[in-house]
Amino acid sequence: MPVPEQGSLWDQMVSETIWGKRGVVKTITLSLPLAVMLSIDRPGGRQVTWIACLELFVAVGCWCLACILANDLTDREADRSVGKQRWISRLPAGAGVLAVTIVVGLGVLSLRLGGGGRLALGSYLAATALGVLYSLRPVRLKVRGLLGPLAYSSAVTLAFVAVPWAWLEAGWPALAVVALAVLLDKWVNLHFHQVIDCEADRSSGMRTYAALAGPDRARRSLKWAAALASLSMLGVLAFVTLSVPTWRLPIAGTGAVVALAVAKYAGLVRRRPDRASALLRELPPTYLGLTYAVLRILPLVLLARLAVEEATMWSVFGIVALLLAMESWHVFRYRYE
Repeated sequence: MPVPEQGSLWDQMVSETIWGKRGVVKTITLSLPLAVMLSIDRPGGRQVTWIACLELFVAVGCWCLACILANDLTDREADRSVGKQRWISRLPAGAGVLAVTIVVGLGVLSLRLGGGGRLALGSYLAATALGVLYSLRPVRLKVRGLLGPLAYSSAVTLAFVAVPWAWLEAGWPALAVVALAVLLDKWVNLHFHQVIDCEADRSSGMRTYAALAGPDRARRSLKWAAALASLSMLGVLAFVTLSVPTWRLPIAGTGAVVALAVAKYAGLVRRRPDRASALLRELPPTYLGLTYAVLRILPLVLLARLAVEEATMWSVFGIVALLLAMESWHVFRYRYE
């Protein structure tokens, strides 16, 4: 299949990185761990400024881009064969590797400028190693059955949860509750994509978990994973409600209302096969409602609470709100590629 014309390299790079669904919008997952760990009592924890929060977003954003670009470099020939063109694939192989290295370096620099200590840096580097090895040959964990989702879910948890936890010097309960929710949610996300790619992966010899297990077994395990992720989201909502000294009713009430509303919407739409995307057909409405309420709306409520007390935090609220708007735009126009 011929590769479609993409315009200038610069335009494509900006489009994919800034506006695309595989770009900086991915950093929105940081909003829940950051908001929770800023909101709970942290005896002896470091004082945090909005600039330091921005530096953390930059560091984690660089991690996301490095993993995506490493995957694109590894899959460049396969992508071209089906008509996909990523901007980094238009570079010579050596220049592509250099670009990934520079992005990782910028992430480390931003983390250090933000005051991240050794534990935060170690978590960041471990997340980078796992994220790159997920795609990179000859290790290529993504085609090694259950090791694939386990490795990348762990990498995401290290980058999005362990890094801000160590950076903010938060307590162990927050780490445990939030890490479980983020890990399970990412597992469901990866598992879902393997399910809808199952037949294509089996035809091409791609040894993902879903391809090895078969579509029926993979769909059953996806439902179990989504159920566990839903329980973990309820755990986060309960933990936050009980941990913060103020705004308990708005936090619990907003979470419950949003979760019910999104679940109801997803349930209605999935009854119309002509309108329901693969996302709505494969994932339970309860899971979709809880993840949207806890991972997306709850951080906004918590950050608004912080901003009322410290006006400069409205800038962090604005960053998360912008990322949510961008992600929602992509979700409502969802087409898996």
